[in-house]
Amino acid sequence: YHLANINGEWFLFAHCHLRNDLRTFVPSRIQAIQETGETFERPKQFSIDDRLQGSFGVLSGKENFKVVIRFSHLIADYIREKTWHPSQKLNSIPDDGVELTLSLSSLIEIHRWVLGWGEQATVIEPQALKDRILKSAEEILATYSISS
Repeated sequence: YHLANINGEWFLFAHCHLRNDLRTFVPSRIQAIQETGETFERPKQFSIDDRLQGSFGVLSGKENFKVVIRFSHLIADYIREKTWHPSQKLNSIPDDGVELTLSLSSLIEIHRWVLGWGEQATVIEPQALKDRILKSAEEILATYSISS
């Protein structure tokens, strides 16, 4: 129904005959195709904007999370320069930092994104995201603490 490049990766939003549902496919993972001669019409109600609403990339969920992340002054200007999500709100904080507030339906992609900022990003809420970040940090520490 839709082919999109999101954050530098291609995604195909299409009907999955195996699951009889709308799914998100990664074209680079397709190993073989077979022409069937069959055609289809895209459903009139399909909207890529609706499909991606609440996602921080391509993964949508069924929940509603208010996500607040505080960034240090070292990267605050970079955070201010971009639109990270349609729902974003930016607020300046003391020490020239910035606080980013988002409304998301899933925490999977934002979790990975926050980890990428390391100590320059602090999750304020929700608690579920704070817990995931802490668990990841503990696992990273354990990985690098193992003596070989």
